Amino acid sequence: MIKGALVPNITFFNEDNTINFEKCRWHMKWMFDNGVQGLFLTGSYGVGPLMSNEERIEIFKLAKDVTVQYKDRYLFAHVGCADTASAVSLAKAAEEIGVAAVSAVPPFYYTYTEDRVIEYYKAIIDAVSIPVYAYNNPFTTKTTMTLKTIKKMQEVGLKGVKDSSMNVAFITNVYYDAKLNNKDFQTIIGTSTGWLPFYQMGIDTMICGMSNYAPEIIHKMYTYTVNGEMEKAEKAYRIMMDYSAKCKFDDSTIACHMILKARGFDCGYLRSPMSIPKDNDPKYAQLKNEFDEAWASICALDS
Repeated sequence: MIKGALVPNITFFNEDNTINFEKCRWHMKWMFDNGVQGLFLTGSYGVGPLMSNEERIEIFKLAKDVTVQYKDRYLFAHVGCADTASAVSLAKAAEEIGVAAVSAVPPFYYTYTEDRVIEYYKAIIDAVSIPVYAYNNPFTTKTTMTLKTIKKMQEVGLKGVKDSSMNVAFITNVYYDAKLNNKDFQTIIGTSTGWLPFYQMGIDTMICGMSNYAPEIIHKMYTYTVNGEMEKAEKAYRIMMDYSAKCKFDDSTIACHMILKARGFDCGYLRSPMSIPKDNDPKYAQLKNEFDEAWASICALDS
């Protein structure tokens, strides 16, 4: 079972819109070296919907090559597509490459009945032998999952849900239904928001965007939590939440690139139509100061 603090890692591009594999490799290694325990590949942050299946498979292969250099790291491939055949093809390729599990948003753009959504997931589940997770992200799809839908998908073999809705009623219902009925089913939160109360409830895994640009902060908070240093964990959580609020100034993928750039890292380009401001934009100095202040506050917890 996947466990720990993972990241929905971003993808780096060249000016001509091709993938910059060198920068992607550096970023994966940098995050692992700073405590990240796994990668959620080509999801929303990784701009999977803006990439071809062939490009996404290349990212899966790169991540596998990087991960073999580390111990106990997870690869979690997002294979969600607008059509079933493409999602199934990606899932098969991901399994062959050697990821631990795959996840998929529901089919998007068009509106689908519950039965058709379940058929989509069943096709993915039937195509692979590794665990398949649903990715609940109603902000980017037209589907809002319910406990009723999850139960139906569990019947066809769904092994977990990654939730980015922050719908407390949904998350708690799904988690306690599985726990109280002894189901082999995992609930993962797709954000660092709510980490501490959800952990205290029993959810032990998160996939958080902040680890793209501030993995040190997430690693400290996670380590305090699992080590039972709850006073430090609570303080670190509050620091993280205050810092997180300052980082919500643009699309999350764009914000990740800008904060990395503010920290002095050359992050190349985003895939068009995404872009970031030029180097002389005063926002970068502000972002650098905000990270420095948050990290100093975290480090002070050990002094």
